[in-house]
Amino acid sequence: MRLKIKCDWCGKELYRYPSSIKRHNFCSRACLAGYSSKEKNPNGYSDLKDYANMSEHMSELNRKLNPTRMTLATRKKLRNSRLGLGEGRSYTKHYGKHEHRIVAEQILGRKLLPGEVVHHIDGNKRNNTPENILILKSQSEHAKLHVRERKFWSEGGDAE
Repeated sequence: MRLKIKCDWCGKELYRYPSSIKRHNFCSRACLAGYSSKEKNPNGYSDLKDYANMSEHMSELNRKLNPTRMTLATRKKLRNSRLGLGEGRSYTKHYGKHEHRIVAEQILGRKLLPGEVVHHIDGNKRNNTPENILILKSQSEHAKLHVRERKFWSEGGDAE
């Protein structure tokens, strides 16, 4: 027996079997597009689908469905095959994570908080020694540091 429901976008009455009724129901693709448009529906489009932490859920799902796919041995093999292939312009990584962030977490004894930035004191982004790493609370603090450094070097080293 079909039930009478309304389109979530235009309000038009439609009939659906109970098994076909979803969280959001639309009479046409045009109504679905209107509902999921940020321009046409600025307040409601975001509840159409929750994308928060999707990568974490996908990683977890992957581990459950493919338990033998990314073993430690496989990760080591992939890492070793890619080591030294880059042009040396970007940050060095250790199993997909920037090395300077790993060193910063070891210095702090905890994971970096969202927004915390790691600064290389000597400007060499490949020098990840603990003495060369400075942890800043935000990107704005990091930008201010760079402004002060630029001013210091352009004035000929007269710092007070």
